[in-house]
Parts: sequence; C-alpha cells; structure tokens
Amino acid sequence: MSAFTRTTRRIATGTAISALGLAVALGTTACSSGKISQTNNQEAAINGANGTLSLAPGEQLDGQTVDPGSIAIRNLQIMYPSNNADLVFDEGGPFKLVFTIANDSVIRKVKLTGITAVKGKVEFINSAGARSTNPGDAGLIGPNTALNAGVPSNLSTDEAKDDGISRIDAELTGTGDTVTAGLSTPLTLHFEIYDLETGADGKPRNAPIAKKSITITTPVDGTPLPDRQDVVRDVQPPAGEGGH
Repeated sequence: MSAFTRTTRRIATGTAISALGLAVALGTTACSSGKISQTNNQEAAINGANGTLSLAPGEQLDGQTVDPGSIAIRNLQIMYPSNNADLVFDEGGPFKLVFTIANDSVIRKVKLTGITAVKGKVEFINSAGARSTNPGDAGLIGPNTALNAGVPSNLSTDEAKDDGISRIDAELTGTGDTVTAGLSTPLTLHFEIYDLETGADGKPRNAPIAKKSITITTPVDGTPLPDRQDVVRDVQPPAGEGGH
C-alpha cells in the first residue's frame, strides 16, 4: 500500500469529526428560524466577503477519483481603523485584514503565499515585528483545519486572547484612495497546493501540485457598532414593557 493510500485513508476516517471542528472554526451557528433577531444598529455575525476555491484535480485511488475538496474564504474584510480613522484613510492605511481560510480537503495541504491589492501591499507581521509579503510557514493549512487572521470588530481583544484561536497579523498599506469607508475593493489571495507528503521538519516534502488564486471583492468594515445581542422573540416582556 502506498504512502498516499495509507495517509489518505487514515485522514478520511476522521473526516466527520474534523468537519465538525472546521464548522466551528468558520463560525457556523445554528439558530431556530423566526426565533432570533438583531436590532438594526447591531453588527451582523459575519460582515465580510466569502469565496470558495476548488482544489481540483483529484487523485486516483483504487480505480476511483478522490475529491480533493476546496478551500473556503470567510469573513474577509478590511477593518475600520479604531484610532485616527480620517488620517488613516487619507494616508491609505495601515488597515488590518480579517479572514478565515478553511481547508476541507482530506488529501491536500494548502499554503497562503500572499495577498495582493489593486494598489498598495499586504504584509504579514510575525510575533517579532518582522514584515513580509509572504506569511511563510504560518500560512500552511493542513487537511480540515483553518487559518485565521485579525480580530473581528464584534470580538474584543481580551476575548480574542482567551478563545484559544491562533491568528496571524495581516496589514494593508499604500492603498491611496482605493480603500474607502462603505465601499469595497478587490483583494487577490494566492495559494500553493501540496500533497500530504511531509519531511522531518513538518513541511511539505514535494513541490506544489498547483498554484491557485482567487479575487474577492472585499468590504471595509463599518464604524464600530454595539456588540451583537440575540433576542428571542417568543419570550414575553415583563408587565408594562413593550416588545419590539
């Protein structure tokens, strides 16, 4: 049995469990239709743009083609500056990016190698403060795992520190007038696709199978709004108080 066959079957066995964790990473929530509402001045659960990129072609295994899956980009957005917003927009940055990239494949690793903008550049900042247009090993996404960047506006910094999610730091600068509050701008995400063969250092052993890109029209997050609060419509208000 080949290394590919052994590895693929081992990972495929845990796909259902991994998929559940992946759904959590994507921020998937279930709510009863008609029971939950948000007031008009509260933030939506997901403010950003979404996109999906197929990892085709698949692999032949025992005479059948194994679906390579896809990567899902969720909640991609340019954050509204928390301080000196007018100055930041006038100077074309810096703007923080927020996104989640999930790899639902059981036979592919995916590596984010960079993000490009119509004007300006996106840099990734590591814990030492070093900047690069390529996130390096931090951009590697294994099967049924996700990569997160930035802190969404409906999550406080303290909450983000305690939620156990690892996040990379991505910053967009030099945009000129291409980034404006209330409008959207294209961002292109670039990826390398790898098989599951791994070297002793934990990095992909073989050259990329393919290189793929996806361009997503990305919104600028609105000015800060009150934290989201779910209201159960069927609950009766106390006597003397009206509902909504």
